[in-house]
Amino acid sequence: MSLTNEQIIDKLERKIDKQSEQIATINDTLTRVVDTIQRQSEQISQINSIVEKQSQKIIDIETNITKIENKMESQKESMQNLDKKMSKIEGLLEGQNTNLQKIPDLIEKVGQLKNWRQIFIILMTALVPWYLRGVNVKP
Repeated sequence: MSLTNEQIIDKLERKIDKQSEQIATINDTLTRVVDTIQRQSEQISQINSIVEKQSQKIIDIETNITKIENKMESQKESMQNLDKKMSKIEGLLEGQNTNLQKIPDLIEKVGQLKNWRQIFIILMTALVPWYLRGVNVKP
């Protein structure tokens, strides 16, 4: 079975055509793979960008939380100061409460003093003319 040169060339050409087709198929497949990798790389870049933005947002949120915690702490201190001041005021009011209970007695005493004042004025008006009558005024 000896093959002629033409037959060998023909077989080789068919093998070359098959290999060319396989190479073209592989080339197409590689092109699609490269395109897919490029798209995935772009998607990864977009994801990285989103992650960076989210990371910045998280940092901003943490900063805001810290500010809020500081404000809450200062509010607690303010509340404690207010509680202390309220305690002082309550103590003063309790002290004044006894004074307030004495007001009706004081009003009654003032009323009595008004009576004494009236009595004093009446006595003065009676005593001054009597005194003046008793004094000899020499012209």
